[in-house]
Amino acid sequence: MSLEQIREWLNPIETVLKLEGGKKKNEKMLPPVMKRNVVTIIGVKRTVGRFLPVSHEGYSNETYVDKVELLNRERAEFIARKLKGIERRAHMSLYRELIEKTVEKEWNLAFEELYGKACTIPSGLCVTCWNCSLFGALEAGKGGTFSRIRYFDTWSFESTDECVASIQSGEGMGIGNTVSEDLREERGADSYHLYEYVKPGTHFPFITIIESPTSLDLAGYIQAVRMADLHGYGKYSANHGKFETTFLSVAPGMPRFSILTMLENVEGDVIKGLERKFTDGTFAFDAPEQSVILGHNEILSIGHELEKEFADYVKIVRQ
Repeated sequence: MSLEQIREWLNPIETVLKLEGGKKKNEKMLPPVMKRNVVTIIGVKRTVGRFLPVSHEGYSNETYVDKVELLNRERAEFIARKLKGIERRAHMSLYRELIEKTVEKEWNLAFEELYGKACTIPSGLCVTCWNCSLFGALEAGKGGTFSRIRYFDTWSFESTDECVASIQSGEGMGIGNTVSEDLREERGADSYHLYEYVKPGTHFPFITIIESPTSLDLAGYIQAVRMADLHGYGKYSANHGKFETTFLSVAPGMPRFSILTMLENVEGDVIKGLERKFTDGTFAFDAPEQSVILGHNEILSIGHELEKEFADYVKIVRQ
């Protein structure tokens, strides 16, 4: 299947994202999504700086990265909830930028025109916009919509001995200091903190599934990932948690492999090793068109079509 065939296979936007009137005056609702086809996006994220994946309490002024014993080695853990949270926010930032350009109004006014209210994450979701449709939402008294995008926990290919700077490693733990303008003030132990971090060059494979996908969903997701890579994941993301992402495939259907399978099957050069597994058929998909594998550049070209797809979406919402 070619890139053009992938586009034709995806659902028309109006079958998934067209709004309908609700029970209340001026209320808009997303109809139930009836399509059950899925598209799977596979890739690898590589840290380009310090990364602090933390989902537990630390000790005193010390922070430790998430780790798990898995497949005969201890690995750094990057949980799906953290991955999804940052990419949802990046998707919303992208969305607001697009809607201001397309509707020629500030994003909150444009949202009120199209959906009846502005949408803010996490407590003021509108349950009708494209972001809510893709990532899911719930509003008391109005209802909710399921998430159509599915994330998976992931782990580092490298062992923590190789990829985590800790008190046992040669680098030692990182040290963060608070800044005080008053130099007469005596600085104590509470003015700094220690933290472990995942080193640059560490690889995390990922699998993302979009149910009832449209071209707009796919293009938006790809661009949101690129934005999130620059924004940063994990703790202290203003300065840390930056990534570069290599997309390995976009294919119709569920994958017949898991993150664990990817970790088990590759040693040495991670990117080339995984690419060989797609080429030799080790990693396949549960769909009639199982030969589908789009490469990194083809996948990025889908993201470049976002503005056109978004303009088509706005026309449909306004109908």
